[in-house]
Amino acid sequence: MPSLDQFRKRVLTDSLFPPCGLADAMEQLGFVQADPIRCPARAQDLILRQRVKNYRAGDLERCYPELDLEECYLFAYGFLSKDLWGIVHPKTEKELSDEHRQTLEVIRQHGPMHSKDLESHVGGERVQNYWGGFSRSAKMTMEALHNRGALRVASRNNGIRIYDAAKELEPTLSNEERLQQLMLAALQAMGATTRRFLLSELSHFKYLIESVADRRQCLQALIDAGRIRVDIVDEVEYLSLDLGRRGRMKADTVRILAPFDPIVRDRTRFEHLWNWTYRFEAYTPKPKRKLGYYAMPVLWRDQIVGWANAAVDAGRLKVDFGYADRRPKERVFRQAVESEVNRLAEFLGLDESAQEISHG
Repeated sequence: MPSLDQFRKRVLTDSLFPPCGLADAMEQLGFVQADPIRCPARAQDLILRQRVKNYRAGDLERCYPELDLEECYLFAYGFLSKDLWGIVHPKTEKELSDEHRQTLEVIRQHGPMHSKDLESHVGGERVQNYWGGFSRSAKMTMEALHNRGALRVASRNNGIRIYDAAKELEPTLSNEERLQQLMLAALQAMGATTRRFLLSELSHFKYLIESVADRRQCLQALIDAGRIRVDIVDEVEYLSLDLGRRGRMKADTVRILAPFDPIVRDRTRFEHLWNWTYRFEAYTPKPKRKLGYYAMPVLWRDQIVGWANAAVDAGRLKVDFGYADRRPKERVFRQAVESEVNRLAEFLGLDESAQEISHG
């Protein structure tokens, strides 16, 4: 059984592999979660900047058409390989509605388009969306077709999805095998996690295996076959893949991590490894926030010591640090903070000298 210190370091080195090219990083991660909030950049870019050499905000969107990737929902919405996309889909055998068939026919005839282009062909009345607000019907139809795998995201224009018709998919694996491949992909992307968290995160794949007991058995079969590793740390069972990419943490390095970075996404594991509670508060009313609108965890050596709120104002990057306990006093920590803020500014395309650092 590994100690907590040993396990924490393995979680970090498994996820923070040596920086490489974008395509290689996507292959090693298998999946990168996306989020539309840009504060100071989107989650997918903040995740990739820690793992891709010379990465700049927006590189994934710019390079996406040339990469062998799709946008899809795994345990969250994000970017994954075409092979994995082909395991997620098809989601349903239900017949398409007349509206859906008409939309598909228009896109097949005219090529990739976004919802406003579609409106000129099929109209675009206001309808209630999934969140209780209102969207245009063309946009909702495209999203529904994308969700079932009939459309794919061909590219993005300033973050707006451009859809194209997808190839029809014929599953080559049984439903049990598909679910098992998705379990392995989730562990590759998230790193070590508990059985409960993994099954919960993939519960929406009940269209493959309806019974909870049968989904648990699919997972146990992977464990029994030695494809999933089991570690007991402080009497907590963690499941992981033996990825064979053990590295060494860079000494005296500060990293500002995305709120959805694989290292911090499992909040229960986070609290176990670092003994404090991190919250994502973008949707928390301002008076109730304790960390900040888009507080990003701050990794120092192998400890997450606090959080940072970063904003760009008039071309100037402002980063405010807060701490779970107390700020590390070493001079080398201050230097590491400055280096990381410089890297963040460069990633955002800002002048490294135009920055302001404060410590709460």
